[in-house]
Amino acid sequence: MRTTELTRRSLLISGLVAGVGVLASCRSTAPAPQSSSSVTPRSEPVVPSPSEPADQAARPQGDLYGVGVYNTQEVADELVYIDGNVRPFDGVPKRVLITGSTAGAGQLAAAYLVKRGHTVVAHARDAQRAADVRRDLPRLHEVVIGDLRHLDETRALAQQINALGKFDVIIHNAAEYRISGPEILSANSLSPYLLTALVTPPQQLSYLSSDQHFGGGLKLDEIRSGGGIGYPDSKLHMAMIAMAVARLRPESQANAVNPGWIPTWLAFQDGPYSEDDLRAGYMTQVWLAEGVEPGSDITGEYLFHQGMDTRVSDLVHDEDAQDHLLAAYAEQTGVTLS
Repeated sequence: MRTTELTRRSLLISGLVAGVGVLASCRSTAPAPQSSSSVTPRSEPVVPSPSEPADQAARPQGDLYGVGVYNTQEVADELVYIDGNVRPFDGVPKRVLITGSTAGAGQLAAAYLVKRGHTVVAHARDAQRAADVRRDLPRLHEVVIGDLRHLDETRALAQQINALGKFDVIIHNAAEYRISGPEILSANSLSPYLLTALVTPPQQLSYLSSDQHFGGGLKLDEIRSGGGIGYPDSKLHMAMIAMAVARLRPESQANAVNPGWIPTWLAFQDGPYSEDDLRAGYMTQVWLAEGVEPGSDITGEYLFHQGMDTRVSDLVHDEDAQDHLLAAYAEQTGVTLS
């Protein structure tokens, strides 16, 4: 969704919240979705061995691509398109990790890169979602597991990732939407920071942001205390982390990406009226990952549909604000980004 649509969507949200479950289904007439809150919380992190998947006892949900369970019909249709039309990459294959890649834009980017012949590792929040994505994308190299709402699991996830060796590309795609403020802080803000700090730096990183970042703030006190933040705050933080990484790690290419308000399961929490282009919403990540087309070597920018977007909050490129944010993260987590 572009900025001009932000106010309209914000006005509609209040009227939709009471009647919306975890997500709307793929069409307004489709069956109601299952709630992600049905997953039983874990008190301790699960650290599966890459050679012994923790999802071996789980069974995939629904039909192929999980329409009405974790994907919309639009996403399923695009996955079918990718499988039937994408051709192998004629360059050097990359090793790619994508967080939050069991559904939506993350799964689409994973499917596209797998079809192109790249070595792709997906990330799932739990064994159930790992089973789903293994069924949907059987040619994945591996699936790592960790619930980013729990920082102990995020730290264990970083260990899993490092055990697989260095990646060429990491796409920080994972995001939660309608959950509590403290969970938003952990999943969408602290966890991307921790993974950036703890995982062996790749050559190229993408951080998924949103137009909603215009409504976000630094929320430094909340970060230090572990209090709650909102989704717009977290999308601002994602963009600022990307700019800080580009500045502090000049050997790495890092950008923030706005995929638009595309018709994924997450977006349908606000009703089935997402208007941005689904394919364009994940192809910027693919374009950056492969890095062969003109302009794809860009770094330290906020991107929309394979181009620079100058309509961005002043805080995104404010180096002092970035340093304050990183300091708050370090104080809360005990981990410093170097």
